Amino acid sequence: MSHQIWHAFYYDRPADSAPPCRSEIIEADNEEAAARVAREHLHGCARVSLEAPRWAPGRSLIIVADEKDRRPSTLH
Repeated sequence: MSHQIWHAFYYDRPADSAPPCRSEIIEADNEEAAARVAREHLHGCARVSLEAPRWAPGRSLIIVADEKDRRPSTLH
């Protein structure tokens, strides 16, 4: 099976009031695998919006960080 390209947009606030603080492209076989990678890469962000590949049905998955995942970001 080939990997699909997923776009992950990370936000440092839980609401939609600000643009993403960073983004990344995730190569994964399916949505579950992409969501697992996105959750591992939260690094202090409040949530991540995972966008499906363009040819897949238009769907977005929002993953919200647990309080234990909300450690200070080390990105500069």
